[in-house]
Amino acid sequence: MNNKKPVSRLKYVLYGLLAFFMLFTFGVNAENKPKIALIIDDMGLNRELGRSALQLNGAVTYSFLVSAPYAHELADSAHEKGKQLMLHAPMQAIAKHEHEAGELSAEMPVGVFSQLLTRQLNSIPHIAGVNNHKGSLLTQDYQAMSRVMSVIKQQAGTALFFVDSKTAQASIAGRVAKEFGLAVRARDVFLDHDAPDQAEIRKQFKRLVEIARAKGSALGIAHPRKDSLQVLREELSRLTDYGVQLVPASELTQAPRNEVITKRGLRSVPAFESEPVKQIPAGEFDLF
Repeated sequence: MNNKKPVSRLKYVLYGLLAFFMLFTFGVNAENKPKIALIIDDMGLNRELGRSALQLNGAVTYSFLVSAPYAHELADSAHEKGKQLMLHAPMQAIAKHEHEAGELSAEMPVGVFSQLLTRQLNSIPHIAGVNNHKGSLLTQDYQAMSRVMSVIKQQAGTALFFVDSKTAQASIAGRVAKEFGLAVRARDVFLDHDAPDQAEIRKQFKRLVEIARAKGSALGIAHPRKDSLQVLREELSRLTDYGVQLVPASELTQAPRNEVITKRGLRSVPAFESEPVKQIPAGEFDLF
């Protein structure tokens, strides 16, 4: 019996090495998978749809409208579920009929602009980042976006990331965020702009997956609507088959490498460089 003990020990050692190899291989494969992030915008407007959105599986990110009636309630629920939260900051659109109360506008005095955004940043609890709600006009305005990034930097340093929702193709929001040293990412796909049917939402989700496969990562934005949530429940259960992994939005953001530029946002910017705003026809890119 004593002669069998070394063989028995060797067997357990081999089993341990095999288990370690399998776990290591799984970890490497998961790390190498293309990544997608999914932000659910406009959270807080509808309690039931918001609750339903929070039931989506995986690392879905949720962006809350500061003035929405159920924003705080749903934000607390999202945080308890371990989800990543963002502020969905209302910004001025090109089309006048898209303007709404509480939005940041280019015509605001600097002090009023800064106070409004500061209140918004401090209103939604647990946020890790910010993205623009509407803003097809404001995100093309260098001076206004410099004010936005300056306030974010003053309030949170580099702790908050910024996602450019790209409601205008000519948006410079991402570029300005980088100049202030913020981690940033631009939206790749709107899954449900203009409330399309389920077939179109599914098509856009698969487009998101294809972009991730081609480029290594992709960020999509959707809304807490019945058709959108139904499609997402189904599609998020198929990520293994698609060969991609779902990650929080922050994981797809990139911090600027130029440390000289990042120092700019540590203080108020007394003067802003000015660039002409490209006046895109109202409605052409007025997405939200």
